[in-house]
Amino acid sequence: EHFVSASVGIAVARPSGQRRASAELLIRNADAAMYRAKEGGRARCVLFDAEMRASAMRRLEVERELRHALDREELTLHYQPVVSLQTGEISGLEALVRWQHPDRGLLDPSDFVSIAEDSGLIEPIGRWVQERACRQILEWHEQRPDARPLDVAVNLSARQVAHRDL
Repeated sequence: EHFVSASVGIAVARPSGQRRASAELLIRNADAAMYRAKEGGRARCVLFDAEMRASAMRRLEVERELRHALDREELTLHYQPVVSLQTGEISGLEALVRWQHPDRGLLDPSDFVSIAEDSGLIEPIGRWVQERACRQILEWHEQRPDARPLDVAVNLSARQVAHRDL
């Protein structure tokens, strides 16, 4: 026995008073509406609207800015200590990426990681995080050569894990 449902996203080609939309834009808008339908519980139909358009424009702007953030070295790592519950001592660190946005200040991953994943930017960002964390841990180890090297945890996306060069 099989049960099938459909989530439908609709984009209108020429709303009154607006310029003609390209096929690519219509597909992108319909796709955004379809994902909104799925988020709403599936088996729904959603019409692309001004709110979705504004959200899509914000996402495109963040993606554009994020592409430049790598080149402009706006990303930074913050290290959260991992504390042993038995001894109370720091046993390692978790490297957490942050974006020092020139206009919006320090941004948490929740503000940009999903966009990085959707756009494919998560791979170069992930490589940057891994390399930067390794360099920092090496530098700290060189400063304390007699101490046990700290373990460092780096978060990976499913896309990164699936990549052969990981």
